Amino acid sequence: MEPLTLLPQSPKQSSLLNPQKKYHVLVGVTGSVAALKLLPLVSGLLEIPGVEVQVVTTERAKHFYNSQEIPVTIYSDADEWQLWKGRTDPVLHIDLRRWADLMLVAPLDANTLAKIANGICDNLL
Repeated sequence: MEPLTLLPQSPKQSSLLNPQKKYHVLVGVTGSVAALKLLPLVSGLLEIPGVEVQVVTTERAKHFYNSQEIPVTIYSDADEWQLWKGRTDPVLHIDLRRWADLMLVAPLDANTLAKIANGICDNLL
C-alpha cells in the first residue's frame, strides 16, 4: 500500500467552508465522563468561520458539565415537552433536524449507541 500524498489545492479549493454560508452543527452529548470536554469541543467549533452550534444533551450528561459555561443553546428532554402543547405547535426534534447541516455525537456512550443500533427513541437526542 502506497502512502497517501496530498495534491496542492487550486485557489477555488483553498477553503472547505463557504464564508457566505452558515453551517449548523448540532452536538449531541451523552452521559460519559468524556462529556467534561463539551466546553472545549463547542469552543473549538465556534472558532471555525461560519459555524453555528447548538447542543442536545441527555439527562445523564448534565452531571459532567456546567451549562452556564457553554456559550450556545442547550436542549434537553424537558424542552421537547415544554414547547409542544397541541397538534399545531412546533416539535423541537423536527425543528432541530431541519436546522442542522451536521450532527456530531460526542461523547457517544454505550447506552446511546445501543439505542441508535436498535432504533430506540426515548429521549430528545
